[in-house]
Amino acid sequence: MIEEFSGQFIKLKNNCLKLHLFQDKTIAIIALSGGVDSICALYFLLWLKERKVYDDLIIIAAHLNHSIREEALSEQKFVENLCEQLNIKCHVKTVDVPSLADKRRSGIEEAGRFARYEFFRELKQAYETKSEFQKYQINIVLGQHQDDLAETVIMNLGRGSGIAGMTTLKAKENELRRPLLILSKSEIYDLGKAQNWQWVEDQSNQSNDYLRNRIRHDLIPHWNQILGYDVRPLLARLSNNLEADADALNWMNKKSYDYCIIDQNQLLLKRLKELPKTILKAVLEIWLKENGFQNKTITAIQMEQIWPVIQGEQGNKILKIGDGINFKRIKNRLIFESLNSDKTNIL
Repeated sequence: MIEEFSGQFIKLKNNCLKLHLFQDKTIAIIALSGGVDSICALYFLLWLKERKVYDDLIIIAAHLNHSIREEALSEQKFVENLCEQLNIKCHVKTVDVPSLADKRRSGIEEAGRFARYEFFRELKQAYETKSEFQKYQINIVLGQHQDDLAETVIMNLGRGSGIAGMTTLKAKENELRRPLLILSKSEIYDLGKAQNWQWVEDQSNQSNDYLRNRIRHDLIPHWNQILGYDVRPLLARLSNNLEADADALNWMNKKSYDYCIIDQNQLLLKRLKELPKTILKAVLEIWLKENGFQNKTITAIQMEQIWPVIQGEQGNKILKIGDGINFKRIKNRLIFESLNSDKTNIL
């Protein structure tokens, strides 16, 4: 079905094997918007399956109708028809993203991203509960590519992000898989044209109403013109280089947490005092996650309040960091207290 060509899929396959993106007995839930990127990811998975690169690779499509544009229904029909032709099971969900944005008091982009990831993870959980798939790894496959990675680096750089923001798009991240990150948008387009694939064009990608589009259409071309070369592959390389540094830092953060923890709710103060501020912040955030606050982070302002309390020589203190969470300095310990749970910390 898929012809041999230019080596692009071979390059993607070799990268998948190098990074251990998939394994035998995998259910790959492909986020299929109908755009050329997701179509490329879909055909790559089919290519892997045809060539038995992985034993027992099951491909399932997931399409979210955002209810934003008039073309949304026709795009949904396109995806459904394509999946029928390819004999791929397709799950479709419709979400009123504009209403969701109002409810969440967020922008359309953020609300759409939230709805997509919720849908994909709902599907993952549904397949995990099926007895016949208990021995399978379940991955969510996204069609993000090198240009997306470069744009994300710029967006997060503009927000003052640290290493985490520079490495936010990874080829392998929990259940997420992004096999196309080593291909540029133009390479994907060329591949689609050469293979005569059909896809739909999202007209909102042409609108400068969205920050990412302004970066894509205005900032990056101007930057390239000034430098005299395409900056996108270099930004992607920067992200990949920093990812290795982030892995080392995460390893050190976990070691530091293990060094400081007494029990789930208590850290030893004298050992916290030994830590650089960056690692201390990470240790406290690991502590929050271990206590059930997965998405809670310590802000820069909060760190400026926490740092002198930990470094101080004596005195009991209480630090309120929101969501009903208190950090208490008592004697030689820092104690976690959640006012929204039944846990009570008693010395």
